[in-house]
Amino acid sequence: MQAESRQLRDDSGTSKPIGHKSRLMDFASAGPGTPGGEFLRRFWQPVYASRDLPIGTAKPIHIMGERFTLYRGEAGSPYIVGYRCAHRCTQMSTGWVRGEEIQCFYHGWKYNGTGACTERPAENPPGPHKDISIGGHPAREYHGLIYGYFGPGDPPAFPPYPFSDGGIIENLVTEFPCNWFQTYENFADEVHLAFVHSGGGSHDDLKRTLELPKLSAQETDYGMSRITSISGGPERAAHLIFPNTMRIFLPPQRAPNGKEIGGWRDSYLTLVPTDDENHILFSTRQVHVPANQLDDYWATRERIRQFVKSAPSIREVAEAVLAGKKTLTDYKDHPRFVFIEDAIAQLGQGAIADRSQERLGASDVCIAILRRLFTRELTAIMENKPVKAWSYDGRPPQRGF
Repeated sequence: MQAESRQLRDDSGTSKPIGHKSRLMDFASAGPGTPGGEFLRRFWQPVYASRDLPIGTAKPIHIMGERFTLYRGEAGSPYIVGYRCAHRCTQMSTGWVRGEEIQCFYHGWKYNGTGACTERPAENPPGPHKDISIGGHPAREYHGLIYGYFGPGDPPAFPPYPFSDGGIIENLVTEFPCNWFQTYENFADEVHLAFVHSGGGSHDDLKRTLELPKLSAQETDYGMSRITSISGGPERAAHLIFPNTMRIFLPPQRAPNGKEIGGWRDSYLTLVPTDDENHILFSTRQVHVPANQLDDYWATRERIRQFVKSAPSIREVAEAVLAGKKTLTDYKDHPRFVFIEDAIAQLGQGAIADRSQERLGASDVCIAILRRLFTRELTAIMENKPVKAWSYDGRPPQRGF
């Protein structure tokens, strides 16, 4: 990364060098050269659903405040290169995939998967030019998602987190209209379930919505373990895998008749900023469904998929409710009701929460620990010191209510 791009925004929006320590820790930052952005870029990040990138196609993507071109070569491999052609700077995703390369729509300049220029048809000579590149980033695929690495040096080990063998793997990609760290704090905050999700929808069948849990959290090799319990129930743990993933067991899928289909779903939820005010939730779930329930399971999933295609977006719903034009009860049948509940609470804080105005209490212990760990890591980045070598061994979290 170029030294001149290493800038930090202070509270007023003024850019300062990374070495400057801001009065308020900049949890929201995601762009290049910011502390949060540099932290996120040191890890593999999901960028797209595999099913939405057919062979021979290219798509524009917006990740962590930057734009790139994602394409799939004719042999099936994904590639991430720069957003614009080096010639006249038109958008590369409008061009053509040629073998494992991509050709510009405007004047036919061609680039390989590393972003190096391999052909300039109207120039003399028309072949490759060693000094021209649009840049490229490592891309890999795992369980239905395409990942990219946007940081310095060699990427860390892949995949970023493991699944056990067998079962059905599902992916859900959902856009959220607020800063990503607000949703990550929401992951650390189990108290909100008793209120946000108590309105007759997503969590009504769970005992925990009726009782405020006991809370604790601790630093781990992978990030933070959030531990909660209610009276008469076992401890429940969720793994917050740094910097932006949570692993948790979610309750079984339910058919329209209320019958549970399959078992608990082993789920990884990763939050990837598009910019400071928006992010994408990539949810990857593994479920083991008995053979005699498969027909019901796939029928339920297909019904939800068709409903989502015609339903209003989470952004549209959250903005309508927050503007007073609609109420939450107007959307009880929305297939993403649980996300709508969360989005209303989180966007209700503002697109970027002003944490200087908060009054935290004892119930915010998990959030306080999460912020303390991020403050330590982002401070190290601002001071050009090493961050912790986070690692996850794949141990499953505890489940139960």
